[in-house]
Formats: sequence, structure tokens, C-alpha cells
Amino acid sequence: DGRNNRSLFRRTIFLLVVLGIGIFFPLVAQLYKLQIVEHEEWERRAANQQTKSVSVPANRGTIYDREGRAMAMSATVYKLILSPMGVYGAVEKKQYEKDGKLDETAYEKALYDLRKTIVDGIVDLFGYDEERLWKRIERIDSGYEVLYFELEEEDAERARQLISEKKLSAGLQLTPSSKRYYPFSSVGSHILGYMGQTKDSGENKVGKAGIEAGYEDVLSGELGRVVTSKNGWGMEMISGYESYFDAQNGYDVTLTVDERIQAMLEQTLAEGIETYDVQNGAFGLVINPKTGAVLAMASSPDFDPNHYSTILSEDLQRELEALAAENGKDSGEYGKAWKEAWDKQMRNRAIGDAYEPGSVFKPITVSIGLEEGAISMDDHFYCSGSMTAGPGLKPTHCHKKSGHLDQTLTEAVENSCNVALMTIAQRIGAETMWKYFEDFGLFDKTGIDMAGEGGSIFWSGGKEYFTGPYGVQSVASSSFGQTFAVTPLQMISAFAAVINGGHLLQPYLVQSITDGDGNTVYYHETTEVRQVISEDTSDKVRNILEQVVSTKEGSGHNASMNGYRIGGKTGTSEKIDLKGKDETNDDVMCSFMGFAPADDPQVLVLVVYDTPKRSAPGSNYIASGTYISGGNIAAPMAGALIANILDYMGIEKQYSSDQLAAADAPMPYVVGKELTVAKTAVQSAGLECRTVGTGNIVTHQVPSAGVSIPGGSNVILYLGDDAPEGQVETPDLTGLSPTA
Repeated sequence: DGRNNRSLFRRTIFLLVVLGIGIFFPLVAQLYKLQIVEHEEWERRAANQQTKSVSVPANRGTIYDREGRAMAMSATVYKLILSPMGVYGAVEKKQYEKDGKLDETAYEKALYDLRKTIVDGIVDLFGYDEERLWKRIERIDSGYEVLYFELEEEDAERARQLISEKKLSAGLQLTPSSKRYYPFSSVGSHILGYMGQTKDSGENKVGKAGIEAGYEDVLSGELGRVVTSKNGWGMEMISGYESYFDAQNGYDVTLTVDERIQAMLEQTLAEGIETYDVQNGAFGLVINPKTGAVLAMASSPDFDPNHYSTILSEDLQRELEALAAENGKDSGEYGKAWKEAWDKQMRNRAIGDAYEPGSVFKPITVSIGLEEGAISMDDHFYCSGSMTAGPGLKPTHCHKKSGHLDQTLTEAVENSCNVALMTIAQRIGAETMWKYFEDFGLFDKTGIDMAGEGGSIFWSGGKEYFTGPYGVQSVASSSFGQTFAVTPLQMISAFAAVINGGHLLQPYLVQSITDGDGNTVYYHETTEVRQVISEDTSDKVRNILEQVVSTKEGSGHNASMNGYRIGGKTGTSEKIDLKGKDETNDDVMCSFMGFAPADDPQVLVLVVYDTPKRSAPGSNYIASGTYISGGNIAAPMAGALIANILDYMGIEKQYSSDQLAAADAPMPYVVGKELTVAKTAVQSAGLECRTVGTGNIVTHQVPSAGVSIPGGSNVILYLGDDAPEGQVETPDLTGLSPTA
């Protein structure tokens, strides 16, 4: 019996040990899992339950222009935050207990009254949707509902008074935030970009385009944070834990862009679009050809970064309004059209779109020919009006169907003669042409310090096709800028190398970056990609291009401005890619590439107008009678822009002998001409002008045509119906003092 008892005891102990270990081991394993393996996860959850974290915004860096003008800046605004959990917890149940029992009616009424006070106050102050606010305030599992992201100081003060007077701090809070402002509205919008929403927040706090996006890490800085302990209802515990982490402000960025020059360029594009009824917008660039610094960059239509979701173009607005009236704003057609309109105004065509440059490309071909010795300044070229590039090919016509006949190299460029350029290309040869296309950077992106740069479009067969037997026509057409496409930025960079001594430079927009203490942490130095042509060749081409503008017979003469030595080249390029099977095409790009002073270029300007409206299908004129060409449309606009830029930069006027002689020339006849053309004619005569009235057509002028007046005199051009009806006799002022 004793042995049986001991055996039973041992079995019992053994069973208890086995069962104990069997039970204890999973418990140990679970504890190990919770405390070791999943320690960080449970620590994070505990911290979230016990602490309240409020972000402290970092000041986003300011974007300045080259003269220190703020083009994008941040200011303090406030978020108004509702805590439904805090409102629920603010009404303590123990206050409504009697004899250990809750008076639910009194409690529910107190909770309702507090909620109603908040709802009524917010609705009265800011017009918030009452039904929606009631739904939000009843979400007792939520401790963070942002009612407004960007309250200005005035509205924030009204909210503070409501919170203070009604004692609503448990349910409403104001926290500082930041809002981006663009003081010059749409000026430079495609350069600056805009601030867009993040996926997890309604705050406009992330750069979405332009410099704002490309330099997001530099501009944004790092958020700070205030961490405090909270109770189970999400309310801050006054005597609890608190920790503060400083925000690190973003760095400031200084651009090469000059806001005044940028505004001039945008105004030039807008005036040209209105004057010549341009259908597809315009784009332009202004750079310093000696450094590659971009002084201005514009594309039309544009947008206002302060209200980036608004369609700014009046033409696009009218199209959308007509569609809304027909189909309604909720229709799929309207939504699609709105998205297309928005995409159109947001696109930076100056760096993103490839286009066929046309005759502005001819100086590049000439520079290649001179550099390789294929042509000389003494060469003559004969133009009969057309030329066949090779056997079995159709003849390529010059814009002057009767031909330019015999002409020197300079005259060929002045005449913008396609036949002469085709002849030059044949002498150069396809292999060499391809090599220089590569050297001028036409196959590669420029590498500008900005997102969204596009690339060029060349022949699908590449070098093998271009230099082979089937590329003969492409070689000929490429000599005058057709059958391939480059971006405006690529074109102006290559052109800069032609006139700056032969140096291909990398264009750039950001000059420097500074930290919060004013220390320069980055500064851009001029970056030369390669030497493409010699300085001697560059000098020769620059002299030719000055003649294109200064000579009355030159295709760019409408860009001539008295007192300025301007060089340049016009372009009228067909949009071949739009032709398809139709051999007739009314879409053309009218452009002008100009620089000044011609002997020492400080600015290089490209202005392009996309498709001036023809008076009738197949016509070469717009409704007002102007012949559609780069020389008649883009040149006068660009010439006036160059003159304004040089005046602003304080560059002293230089008068050639011809211009000095013209200073005392008779007043030109400009009645019936478009305002831009009239201004160009007046300024070319050495006179200044002011306008009276509104409109684009000159209806009267003072003095009359042919009257000789001193150079620099201010004449009057009348527009619309404001022409003077009569004349008065001028009093005799001889012998009087200026004040008398």
C-alpha cells in the first residue's frame, strides 16, 4: 500500500509538472513575443494612447529673383481642429450621478448643449455646413477633425474669441500652420510651380511643379513637434508629460530670373497673341548668352500659383462655359474638357515641348559651314526659287518663288534663303552635319536644374538614315530648321553658342541657396559643356545677324530699334507633324531669336507665336492685313522687348551711322497699322510715342506723316475712336522760360 501511494504521488507530481510546463511554456512564449519580438509595436501603441503629438510647422524657404524680390514666400495661418472625443469627454458623467445612478436625461442634454454651442459658433463665424458638422462632432472615436486648414489671422482671432468666451478648449483648438503666397500672381508661374495636396492631408504643403517641386527637400525644412500626455478622451493633461522638438526651417533659393524681365516677356507674349489673333498660345525665353543664366521663361496660357486649380485663360473659360451650358458641369464631356484646359495652362512649353524651329536655325548651319571651311564670307549663292536635293525628289521651294538670284552669304541670311542654306548643307555633308548637331547639344537634354524638361525629336533611322541615301532630303530640310524638332531651351542654348564665342553652356535657373543664418550653401558657377565653334566663326556669324536686323532688306528689320545694336534671325516654320495626309496646313510657328548689344551680347531672346489666325483658309495674311511670317509678327514684338530689357538693365544706347541719320527723319505714316508694328516704325525713326485710347489699330497720329521733328521727340498714336476732331493754334513760345 505504501508503495502504491508513493507511486501515485510520483505520478501526480509528474503530471502536475508536465501540465505546468505545458501551460507555462506558451505563456512564456507569448510574453517573449510581446516584450521582445513585438516590443516596438506595442510601445508605439502605448505612446499613441498616452501622448498627444502636435506638429510645429517649419517655415518654408523663400524663392527670390536675382534682385532679391520674393517671388514665393510663406506666412503663418492656422488650422482649426475639432476633437469629437474631447467634447464627449468634457462632459463628466459623475456630475450627473445621484445616489450612484446616472441621470441620463440631464447628461445627454449637457452633451447636446456643448455640441450645439460649438456647431452654432462655427456655422455663424465661417458658414460651415451645419449638417456635415453635426456628423463630424458625433464621431466620438475621433480626436482630430480638421475643419479649416488655412485660417488667416483675422479669422483665427474670431475663433480664439469663440473658444475663450464659450470655454470650448476641450473640443476646439487652433494650431499654427503655413501658407504659400506668390506676390506677383501669375508672373513666373511655370518657373515657380505651385504647392499641391499630399495624399493623406488636405494641406497645400508639397511642391508639385517647377522650382517648388524640384527643390522640395531644400525648401521644405523639417517639421517640429510638441508631445504631451493625454487622458482616455484625448484631452491634454496639464500636469503630465511634455516635450518639444524644434522645427528646422527650409533654405532660401535665389533664382537667375529677374521678375521685371519676366513680366516684360509675359506682356510681350500677351500683346502678340491679342494683336495677331494667335490661336495656340506662345512661349519665350530670355537668357544671358555668356553664362547660360535664364533671365525669363514664359508659356501662354499660364496660371496663378495662388489659385492653381482656376482656369486663368479667358478663351479657355469661354470654351468651358459654352460646354457647361450645352451639357452641364456634371457631364463627362465637361470634366474631360476641364482637365485638358488645366493641363494646357500648366504645361511649360519653353522646356517641355519640341517644335520645328524653322529659319532661326539657319545661323547654326552657317556657323558649321564657316567653321569647317565649306563656305567663306566671300562666297556667292544663286537662288532660282527652288532646288532639288537629289535625284527623284520633289523640288524644295524658297519662300520667294521667283528666287533671290545671286547673293552673298550675308545677303542669303538676310533674305532667309532656303536654297542657299540647302547648298551650304550639301557642301558640309551629312556626316559633319550630324556631328555638329551632336556638338550643339541637340540630341541631349540641356540638364537645366528644373523638372519637366523634354527632349528633341529626330529621324527614326538615326545617323544611319540621315547619312544614307534616303536621308538626302532630310539633310537639305534640316539646314533651314525643318523635319526635326527641338525644345525652345535646346534651341536658345545652341544659338547662344553661335554668338558667345562658340561655347555651349548649360542653362540654369537657381543661382544660390542660403540657410537660415544667411550662409551660402550652394552657388552655381557657369558650366561649359564644350567649345563647338571658334571665336572667329562666332564673330562672323554675329556680324551677319546684325545685318539681318539693321539692313532694311533684312528679314529681321522689324526688330530694329533706334539706339540699339540688335542682331537676330526670324523663323516661320510649318508644323509638319500636323499635316497627316493633307498637304495644306495653316498652322505655323512665327518666331524671332534676337540678341543685343550685337558686339557684346548681354541678352538673348526667343519669342514664338503658335498659329496666327489667317483671314481665310489658305491665306497668308491675318484679318488686319499683316503677312504671316516671323519677320512681321515675332520680330517687332521681340525687338521692342529687347529694347525694354536693355533700358531696364541700364545699357547705354549705341547709334550706328544709319541710325544717327534716321534720328532726324520725317515722321512715318502708321495710321491703319497694328500698334506693335506702329511702335516699331516710330522707334526705328528715332522717336518715342505714347498712346491715347484703346484698341490695337492706330486710327490717327500726331504729327502727320512726313513732318520732320527732332530725334527723341514724343509723338502721339490714337487708338479706336479717340482721334482728335479738330485742331488748335499753337501759341508762340519763343523767348519764354520753360516754366512760363
